[in-house]
Amino acid sequence: MKIIKNMNSTERWLRLYFGAIIFLIYFVNPFPYREWTFSGLLLIATGVFGYCPVYSFLKKTRKPENLSQ
Repeated sequence: MKIIKNMNSTERWLRLYFGAIIFLIYFVNPFPYREWTFSGLLLIATGVFGYCPVYSFLKKTRKPENLSQ
């Protein structure tokens, strides 16, 4: 099965960045933020693959990037 990317590169980098921050908070103060670790891993996974299932449910498509001529 081929995954069709539905996120542009800026959004992918932002998901990776904020997912890593949320994931690393767990190692600083683990007790109240244990559930947040899973949301950070979800952001990292969607950023790596470039596919968000919520976007496909909402029928959002990726805009073409840098079509300079």
